[in-house]
Amino acid sequence: MPTMALGIDDEDGGAVWEPGRGDPLVPGQLAWGRLTVGHHCEVWLCWSLELWVPTLVKIVRPAWSRPRWTRALRREAAALRPVRHPAFPRLLSDGTRGEVPHLVLEHLDGPALDEVVDDDGTLSGPDAARLGVGLLSAVRSLHRTGRAHLDICPDNVLLVDRRVRLVDLGAARVLGRVLRRGEEVGTDDFVAPELAAALGGPVTPAMDVYGIGATLLAVVGTADVGPSLHRLLRELVAPEPEARPTVDEALARLIRHTGTGAARSWPRWADAGLAPRARRRPALARATGTPA
Repeated sequence: MPTMALGIDDEDGGAVWEPGRGDPLVPGQLAWGRLTVGHHCEVWLCWSLELWVPTLVKIVRPAWSRPRWTRALRREAAALRPVRHPAFPRLLSDGTRGEVPHLVLEHLDGPALDEVVDDDGTLSGPDAARLGVGLLSAVRSLHRTGRAHLDICPDNVLLVDRRVRLVDLGAARVLGRVLRRGEEVGTDDFVAPELAAALGGPVTPAMDVYGIGATLLAVVGTADVGPSLHRLLRELVAPEPEARPTVDEALARLIRHTGTGAARSWPRWADAGLAPRARRRPALARATGTPA
């Protein structure tokens, strides 16, 4: 690849990639426009010459290509590779070992949840419950691959054609992995207390349950969602992980608040299939995700 031009980011004064529109950003991906700039990575909208579709490219910033700065990209690739739930973007190419480490992902064209709330206001109880069902089904699939998301927040939830999409798996960790003391993960106000304290300890499914609960509480705001739903949402963000319902329990209970008719994207008779999964387990099993 020819050498790319560099520019300076207005926010932090650091170097950023500055290709012209239509120039190659990474092999096979033509730059369309920069979307965001992070501390170590940039996110670009590109055009794939092979697939002839828009794509999303996450690329390390200039001079940040050493392995310690590409861990988030490698974590995201490892988390996306085995997961099959349609809520997650497809991993199209893993270039983390390339000259300029990067990922090529499916482009999901839809607003982030925080933008939806800013534009249209808070969600009703049934809308929030349907959102929660979509998020819980996604993380249930992710947990089955042995990983947790750990950064569920309104900014990482997209609504694409009225369907929930969960993105940005750069913080994902293997379930049961012991975090180092002082290791900070997640987004303020949406991260589980045991993560926010950065005291170390194993990664558990309960951490994602908290992120989903905090996200749902944020999008309903002060709206009256009814005492039963409000009580359930508060349980999802219980300070103690063992007091939170499991993903399966939360899914089975939240479905009861999703309303009826066309707003539901699944048949009501399917709800019965959740019943065997929703039996409450001992507190330790709920916190760790291990069978009782």
